[in-house]
Parts: sequence; C-alpha cells; structure tokens
Amino acid sequence: MTRDERFEACFLKYKNLVMRFVIDATGDYQAAQEICQQVFVRYYEYIDRVSPDFEKAWLIRCTQNAVIDYLRKNKRRKELFLETPIGEVREVNGALQEKSIAICEEKMNHRELLGKILAEVRKVNEQWYEILMLLCVEQCTYEETAQRLGISVMVLRARLYRARSYVRKHYGAEYRES
Repeated sequence: MTRDERFEACFLKYKNLVMRFVIDATGDYQAAQEICQQVFVRYYEYIDRVSPDFEKAWLIRCTQNAVIDYLRKNKRRKELFLETPIGEVREVNGALQEKSIAICEEKMNHRELLGKILAEVRKVNEQWYEILMLLCVEQCTYEETAQRLGISVMVLRARLYRARSYVRKHYGAEYRES
C-alpha cells in the first residue's frame, strides 16, 4: 500500500471520529473543520512513523492536543471532552492538562461502538432504529415516541424489547467491555 493510499484509507476511516471529537469539545463546526484538517496534515507528515496498529490512538492524541491549543489560543474554557466538565482538566504552569487520557479514549470508543450498533440495527430493522434513536439519543418519553411513530405505547415497548434483545445478543460482550 502506498503512502497516499494509506493516508486516504485512514482519513476515510477516522475523519468522522475526529470531527465529532472536536465538535463535542469546542461546539464550533468551523473550528472542527480546521482542526480536523490540521490533524490529518500532521498525520500525513508523520505517516511513516505511525504504526498502522496505532493510527486511531495517534489521531485521538493529536486531536486532543490540537483542541487544547485551540482553546488556549482563544482563551475559551469549555468542556474539552464528551460529558467531561472542565473540572476534570487542570491548569499547570499555564498549560491545560487532562487528568486521564483513558477517560477520553473510553468515551470515544463507547461512542464509536454505539454508532456501529445503531448502524447495524438500522440495516436489520428500521423501526427498531427509529425507536432507539428517539428514546436513547433524542431522549423522548415513551409516550412522545409512540405518538411520533403513530403506534401505541404497548407496541413501542414490545419493539423496544426486541431491539434490545437483538443488541444484547449481537453486541452484549463488546458493549460490556467498553
């Protein structure tokens, strides 16, 4: 595989992950595009030094550093990581430092797994997907979800049970690991 082919494969595989990470950290789509571009330019520069087995970890670390730099430059103290309040980031000698990269990686892996599960559920049964999206992602109530889908709450509960059973059967062990 050539250098350009490897870069393209990595970019296509991880660009959404990097974008989601930055958007969640900054809340700014344009900044996310700029930072994503910076991260992948840097990856291209160091592609020969990055083992294919560690591409994802390298990109996450590089993205974290770019976000910290962005926030420092803009003097903005927002949440740096998914559901991780600024309290979990401390300032030492004028530099932001994260308490634990493991927390961030765990949350990113968890989010990636959820995306994978939802994509699979959508392929298997569109109704299950809609129910999971409304209940779990949009956090609608059972009544709101049933009304939006034009079904009774009892039918909703039955479909939800089947969807959860499918997810447990196919992703139970993998979900518990994350």
